[in-house]
Amino acid sequence: MADKSPFRQELEAAVLERHCANHPMTQKWAKGDLGRRACMGWAVEHWHWISNMVQEASFNICAKAPPDVVELELENFHEETDPEHSHLDIVLRFAEANGADLDAVRAGRGLPTTRSWVAWLKWVAKEQPWHCAVAAIRIGTESQSPMLYSKVLPALRDVYNYPEPAIEHFWLHAEVDIEHGDRGFAALERHCTTRAMKDEAIHWARESAVMRWFYFDGIFLHYENDYALA
Repeated sequence: MADKSPFRQELEAAVLERHCANHPMTQKWAKGDLGRRACMGWAVEHWHWISNMVQEASFNICAKAPPDVVELELENFHEETDPEHSHLDIVLRFAEANGADLDAVRAGRGLPTTRSWVAWLKWVAKEQPWHCAVAAIRIGTESQSPMLYSKVLPALRDVYNYPEPAIEHFWLHAEVDIEHGDRGFAALERHCTTRAMKDEAIHWARESAVMRWFYFDGIFLHYENDYALA
């Protein structure tokens, strides 16, 4: 792989400051010590996050972005919502493997921390320039997947002993989000041609990582530590 540009290194460093692969919940999960209720809760809240955010945020980015970024956004949206292989259904499969009532999940709203995370991402996509929203969603969030999910996959297989279909979300996104993240970085590298644009992208990538960490806090507190947020 070619050497990374200084701009990409700055973006990655901003996300690493609060990367969810290093969250206390993830650390516990990677050891196989996280309770099944919290495993279920992660899937429930992930479903509420994606299902309530992806369409509005993606289309608001498309309304302002150049054609190559619109193509990137639409491809990602169609992958997430493909009726033949919906990524949302894969998440629900893991929730069900941990005892979730899927009708109750679909009828719910998610934790306040999840709703805050969703509202923030949609606000960035609507109110900020497109490169800020791409930095928040594709870099601050999506680019975390390979490191995050690779960290917990061994425990999901060898400690929790989930069947492979139940953990498809993890092994799928540990792989496909490498490409997705690379395309997000490349789009910003192409279009952020001034120092001001680069600094804005770095800022929103960092803020997004902080907000996702806070979202993880909610899951960990509520489902693992029995702190009643809902």
